[in-house]
Amino acid sequence: MKKELSHRSDELKALGWNQEELTRYEDLWDYSQRWGLINLEREDRQFLKKAEKLLPKIQNKKISIKKTIEEKSYYLWLNFYLDEINIFSNSNLPKNKHGVWTLLIEEEIKLLKELQPVMGLPDTIKAKNLFENRKELINKAFSEFEAVNNEKTFNFDEVLKNSEKDVSKNWKSITEKDPEANKIFPIIDFVYIEKLRSAIKDDLSSYMNDNYPSLKKDL
Repeated sequence: MKKELSHRSDELKALGWNQEELTRYEDLWDYSQRWGLINLEREDRQFLKKAEKLLPKIQNKKISIKKTIEEKSYYLWLNFYLDEINIFSNSNLPKNKHGVWTLLIEEEIKLLKELQPVMGLPDTIKAKNLFENRKELINKAFSEFEAVNNEKTFNFDEVLKNSEKDVSKNWKSITEKDPEANKIFPIIDFVYIEKLRSAIKDDLSSYMNDNYPSLKKDL
């Protein structure tokens, strides 16, 4: 695939491809333009070649239009949850208390802007396992930063399900792999915010650099 071409989802949609196939195609195309087909799994390379064969050859060169990190679906998904949690926190948290989940998502969003991973399919697959890091960091908040459970909890599943915002149909709850997280909403005193924020940043930064294919230095 030529680097100067933009993806051609509209043409594939006209050929009958469903939204799941189109999303996979766009993510893999974006990744291949930045890092090359060779860095994709064999199955993913074959998927892109299948799409290329279906598309008619074009004569005129088009300018590649790449999404910024703020336009990527994963970033929008995180930002959706941050907005909803902030709305909840403003009405349901005691004074001088801060939500641990707010810190978790804020720091991940900051790292996405700082590190600029592609956040196509290969990266987002790895990002799904961040639920383990979040769980450990929440436990750390309880054991090291005197976190307590808020009297009222935040239902991550219901917020996404009932949202009237224009959210992707492909999005799933951020607690999908850790449903027990719906039963607690840890909060800490303001005095611990910066120390916990630093611990979160160190943990998530290490995971992202070590696991996101687009950030690996040996590619």
